[in-house]
Amino acid sequence: MNTSSAHSALWETALVRSPMLSPADREALIQIAAEPRPFKAGVDLIVEGGRTDTIFIIPRGWACRYKITRQGARQITGIVVPGDVCNLDSFMLPQVNYAVRTITPGVAIGLPRERVQALAADSPAIARAFTWLTIVENAILSEWALSLGRKTAHERLAHLFCEFAVRLGCAKGDRASYDMPITQEHIADALGLTAVHVNRMIQQLRREGLLVTQSRRVTLPNMAALRRIASFDEGYLQADEPGDVEATTTAPWLRGSTTHARGVQSYNVQA
Repeated sequence: MNTSSAHSALWETALVRSPMLSPADREALIQIAAEPRPFKAGVDLIVEGGRTDTIFIIPRGWACRYKITRQGARQITGIVVPGDVCNLDSFMLPQVNYAVRTITPGVAIGLPRERVQALAADSPAIARAFTWLTIVENAILSEWALSLGRKTAHERLAHLFCEFAVRLGCAKGDRASYDMPITQEHIADALGLTAVHVNRMIQQLRREGLLVTQSRRVTLPNMAALRRIASFDEGYLQADEPGDVEATTTAPWLRGSTTHARGVQSYNVQA
């Protein structure tokens, strides 16, 4: 593999940027990474119920985790923004109960699950970094469940815009602006609404002076007001990740064998 290209791409990701990792930890992850592969929009990186021995990281591009009902309705259970890990569950599980589909063109990097486990067994810092990302992802899922169950459509949409501002590192001061290349259909499937209702709520936020859109660019002129509407507290996103967490124990599943993977599983991405 081209270590230089993997280093360049992985350095943009939440995992490798983690202050929990030493330079040696980062280099170890880069060394086991597959060559960055471009993908088109609408490609399934993971099929629901299918086996995957690869943990996918998206340094560039957007994707979503989703499930399909028996009637064919889609529920988006998570949005993957640039720098995110697609399938943290695959750190321990060879099969996940959701699918991952790309929303935009981008680049994916695969880490072989068995080799990641081997590194984590040798390096508590790598194990902590994966655990930290999993905790944050679980917190996001909890907030989404609260929105779906107890918030109005107006509040849900305001909350989603606030969350993206923080996750994309754009929530500086009382104004935020970022590229958001997802459609109203994606938003509807994430918030449990219809696309028509999402459009109405977008128009309402515009009339309130809280949202400006131009092509794929979203501007939030008054973050304080939007936060009040959404009851948004960014603490659950843990934007200030601790870098000095001390390991008191090693998780039981990380003890023992450090067998290396037999190889990197190929995945369905297209140029």
